[in-house]
Amino acid sequence: MHKTNTIFKSKEFIQFIRMAFLLVLIGYLIFRVTDSLGFFIEEIKCGAEQVVKKDSTERLVSSGGYLFDNINGRTNEKAFEGSWSIKLTPENGFGMAIKLDIPPDKEEMEATVWRFIDKVSADTSKYAFIVASIGNTFWKGSCVGEETKNGWEKLHIRFTVPKGNYHEPLSFYCWNNTKNIVYFDNMTIKRKNYWKFFKQ
Repeated sequence: MHKTNTIFKSKEFIQFIRMAFLLVLIGYLIFRVTDSLGFFIEEIKCGAEQVVKKDSTERLVSSGGYLFDNINGRTNEKAFEGSWSIKLTPENGFGMAIKLDIPPDKEEMEATVWRFIDKVSADTSKYAFIVASIGNTFWKGSCVGEETKNGWEKLHIRFTVPKGNYHEPLSFYCWNNTKNIVYFDNMTIKRKNYWKFFKQ
């Protein structure tokens, strides 16, 4: 009798292991499919339309409530969409900036922004960029327009965070390194954010 119960429990245990393995396998396959379809991709979109004041400093508000700094060049002189953009001059070269979390290794990131150059100088030896950086350990920028629309150019960067021991956040910003006036509008950052999905 004792031997029979042992065999029975052994069969139950094997069935439990099989069921657990099957559930884990199904869960993994669902995750891989949804991940490959971009189900966990978060888009942070920021024009220059909405402004809030926090800690006595004005900031741009993006989709999802993210805050962008360096908006002292905000202007309604030109805009890709809406009524506002960020105007960067040789004296005010940095704008529309955001700091995200300290990035994990191998995280895939992508960002775009629309740029309009008002050429007031014949010197075109330098460029206007969209930039991603992690302190002084990582820098990625693009100044080449991939698409044009109504005189605006779309800048685009895509990269995988290199392996490293990072202690500073990942920053995105626009940089005017020229002697011209440059307008930036509609920055979009794409990244995988599993935690934000599960919080919803």
